Parts: sequence; C-alpha cells; structure tokens
Amino acid sequence: AKTDVANTWTGQQTFNETAETAYSLTGTALDPANGGIQYKTLGSNTTFTDSLSSGQSLMLRFTMASTYTPTWPTISEWIGGEPTWTDNSNLAVFWKEGSSLYAVGKAGS
Repeated sequence: AKTDVANTWTGQQTFNETAETAYSLTGTALDPANGGIQYKTLGSNTTFTDSLSSGQSLMLRFTMASTYTPTWPTISEWIGGEPTWTDNSNLAVFWKEGSSLYAVGKAGS
C-alpha cells in the first residue's frame, strides 16, 4: 500500500486503527458507503431503507420533532428493544450478519 495516494482494495483487509467518515445523511438509505458515522434531522415521518451487506455496520444519530416517526427496514432484533424515540439526539447502531439486520438504540433524554 502507498501512503501518499488513495488505495483500492479487492480483498478483505485488517487495520489496527481507522478514522470514520462523518456524513450528513440527505436521503433515507442506511448505507455504510457514506461513512460509519451518520447524522440526520428528520423533517417529516421518514422511512429508512437497508443498504448494508453482511459484515457492515453504521451509527446514525438523528433528531426530529416529537410529531415525526422514523420507520426502519426489517430489523431481525432490536437488542434491548426498540427505544421510544424523542425530539432530542437519538442514536441507532445497525449491523448485518448474513441477511439479518440488527440494531441497538438509545433515545435522547
């Protein structure tokens, strides 16, 4: 690997440390290609879609008015149960194992 140019990898790589891209999500696709740390303000009821492949994950921090509701793609399991989202900063972490999408969330207080 060269350290002074962008590298393209065709096989799986292991790194000791990485820096995540923080991305302001403008659409509704939960897509780790945009970055592992994403954030969004919901301006209406929002239906998210699943664009993760097995082994991928991302964090989504979102705020919304209390009258809005996020709708998630099919989640195999919300670890600890899906929170009751608030109008403060909420956090949801998504990851995929095989074809199963999992999530854990923390509602703002």
